[in-house]
Amino acid sequence: MVIPVADPSPLLRDRLLVHPRAAERVLQLLSAEDGAHGELCALVELDPALTAAVVRAANATHLGYARRVAGARHAIVLLGGGLVASLAASRVADLVFDTGRPDYPDWLWQHSLAVASGCAVLAGEIGEPVDDAYTTGLLHDVGALLAATNGVDPELDHCDDGAELLRRWNLPDKVVGGVRHQRARAAGLVGSLERLVAAASCFAAELGAPGPEHTVSPTQALGLVQVHRRPDDVLAQIEDDLARRTAVARGS
Repeated sequence: MVIPVADPSPLLRDRLLVHPRAAERVLQLLSAEDGAHGELCALVELDPALTAAVVRAANATHLGYARRVAGARHAIVLLGGGLVASLAASRVADLVFDTGRPDYPDWLWQHSLAVASGCAVLAGEIGEPVDDAYTTGLLHDVGALLAATNGVDPELDHCDDGAELLRRWNLPDKVVGGVRHQRARAAGLVGSLERLVAAASCFAAELGAPGPEHTVSPTQALGLVQVHRRPDDVLAQIEDDLARRTAVARGS
């Protein structure tokens, strides 16, 4: 008797694409005499694939931490600079040896960074952990990155695929929810991280880094997270935060 086999998922490769600019900078830092672990750890926080690898490692069940880790910075502290450097080197090696890798989506890196900075700034206004919010923002389009890694159109809705990937990697439910529901309308957003991602996506678009998800106006975005400030002031703060964080990628 022949037993029918279910069709395999088209999203089989989960060693996510690293942005070429981030990969180039990782290689520069790895070749530094002192290893430049501090700069390298800061760089990891700028790339969704590198951040996902580090947070995944921190949540590996064999490490036995009492709580699941949501934030990249917390994960880096737990793992230590040496292990983070090894993880980054392993991920960047894919770019060196995989000549048939797909192209990185033009919009995804800048959009993810802008949303992450927006989440961090807005989280500080409402008392949410900034590290958790920033990391959720950076990973919110991990489903699109997974699709691109597998040669599938990243602009389609891959929220469930991204959320399922992070769930399998043992990330906290609140991060998984922030990824799964980030394209929902405002009325369908329940968790605080879901609302932060939706609001930050609006400000990312205002900064010239839009994504494929639906966005609201800046005033509506601030109402969504109950932040009572002028949109222009918040936008300027997000822009400053983004410039400060990305300085390491520019080598400044």
